[in-house]
Amino acid sequence: MKTIEQLYKWFYLGKESANFQISNCSNPLRVAPIKKTNNYEMLEIDYEHFTFAEKNKNSKIEYFHGLKNFLRIENAKLPPIFIFDNHNHAPVFRYYYIQKSNKISPVLIHIDQHSDCWGNKENLELWNYEYNLEKVFCFFNEKCNVGNFIPPAIESEIISNQIQIRSTTALKNLKINKNQNFILDIDLDFCLNWIDRTQINKESINLLKDKFDEIWKLASCTTIATSPFFLDQNLAIEIIKTIVS
Repeated sequence: MKTIEQLYKWFYLGKESANFQISNCSNPLRVAPIKKTNNYEMLEIDYEHFTFAEKNKNSKIEYFHGLKNFLRIENAKLPPIFIFDNHNHAPVFRYYYIQKSNKISPVLIHIDQHSDCWGNKENLELWNYEYNLEKVFCFFNEKCNVGNFIPPAIESEIISNQIQIRSTTALKNLKINKNQNFILDIDLDFCLNWIDRTQINKESINLLKDKFDEIWKLASCTTIATSPFFLDQNLAIEIIKTIVS
């Protein structure tokens, strides 16, 4: 069985990938390797490759750069943090960790401007909690895009349920049971201004930092997506360093 580092060595998405099919682009889309570290120094943008493509209002394909490396940040006594660009990678890292730690089927606290619950006709079958990281990896890279990866994760019991946090009001009102088995999931596009999508909402960033400080150590693990389609990646890196400092 391959390890998470062997699977996320780095590779190009093929045409069977659901993210590729969003735009049916002609240029290859690269997925970064994952690096284990205890800090954020390797957070860099990969300007040599594209990681996402989408058609604009004029039906012209636009390309976006993502991260040079995905990070698995681990300290001995603290829950790990996984940082990556396209959000559909999140269930792979969650599955890897919950199987490793035996914290089966946690609740997902999903902080995002989008539900990521679009319809997905594909199903992932995992029998009796068999550990099959490669199967999970292939499914979420090939059969899911950035907007429809949560329903299969619930159906396959990688997560048991979800709590959607899609506004600053909902985040302010979020209460955590200290004994709850949960995963904290953050899409950094949560920090964008709802009206002017080119601007960040400083209130969202400050609130996210406060809430992160409050609950991340209680989580089984944390997944953070930098969302290249929605958010400038330099800004995404700045936001990460602000909320986790």
